[in-house]
Amino acid sequence: MRTILVVLLAIFFCLPVNADSEQAIHYSNRTGGCALIIWQNGRTLVETYQNGGAPERRENLYSITKSLGAIGVFSAVGRSWLQLDQPASSILMEWKSHSDKRTITIRQLLNQTSGLSPGFGTLYAKNLQNKEKRVLESPVNATAGKGFSYGPSHYEALEAVLARKLDRNPIAWINQSVLGRGENSDLLWRSDAQGRPFFSAGLKLTARDLLAVGHLVRRRGWRGISSVFPASLVKQVEAGSSANAMYGMGFWLNRHAAKKEALERDIEQALSLSLSSREWAASCLSRSAPSDLIVMAGSHGQRVYTSRSRNLVIVRLGRGGGFRDPDFLHAFFGNR
Repeated sequence: MRTILVVLLAIFFCLPVNADSEQAIHYSNRTGGCALIIWQNGRTLVETYQNGGAPERRENLYSITKSLGAIGVFSAVGRSWLQLDQPASSILMEWKSHSDKRTITIRQLLNQTSGLSPGFGTLYAKNLQNKEKRVLESPVNATAGKGFSYGPSHYEALEAVLARKLDRNPIAWINQSVLGRGENSDLLWRSDAQGRPFFSAGLKLTARDLLAVGHLVRRRGWRGISSVFPASLVKQVEAGSSANAMYGMGFWLNRHAAKKEALERDIEQALSLSLSSREWAASCLSRSAPSDLIVMAGSHGQRVYTSRSRNLVIVRLGRGGGFRDPDFLHAFFGNR
């Protein structure tokens, strides 16, 4: 019923909801979607809520939180407070004497190629008292820069870096610099028992909040007439890494979509397969979608897709139900 209402409102306001948008709506709804916003060329083409979703409802973003944390780091880099190839041990002094950790860079933490053990069990333990202590003691299971290992440890180390550099809890920094809110906004962040926020997962925002973040990425760091982070950083995001060509500093990429032999992969399914660097390099999200697609992704089909070439931002939130990136992107881009 709501889908019909969205289409009727679009017609009334002369918004071009075409067959591709309708297919994307139907696909999202039947795979547990609770919010879908499609913005293109200066207009909101679709804004619909299903399965308990609502404009004011804050949804758990899961790993989209990593992208927000990454933008916070980008903003610090833009102010010359941090450098991408700076060793994290220049701030995390506990790593100075550790031969395997002292060379880990900010870039490697962003790319999840630091060599740290992923840390799901230790960092997501119930009633965790001191997240910073846990992450600083994380074991190393690979040489920094050589392999992609998805997990919370890298981004919780980044939270510790930013907290120490700012000399305060970085929530206020993210609220203000990334989300354009007041420092004391009542945003819902997952935290440990001492109030340290998680950068790897747990932030809750509305779909409209995420649309604003999508615009920030689409505009290469610009919000209005202010620069939140340097546009050059997005180019480095788009390059991916040698360990995972589909992932660049907190964002998923579709850079190999033009390759006819590229294998289309859903992000969440791909992460369960422990792919090699060669397999990542031979993959894309969708050959139907533009190759400049940049994606913020979280579990259960939480997605923000942005494309500068298409002047496009899509926010899709859900609660499970079989969502797959290739299927959704083909539903929207298939005939374009």
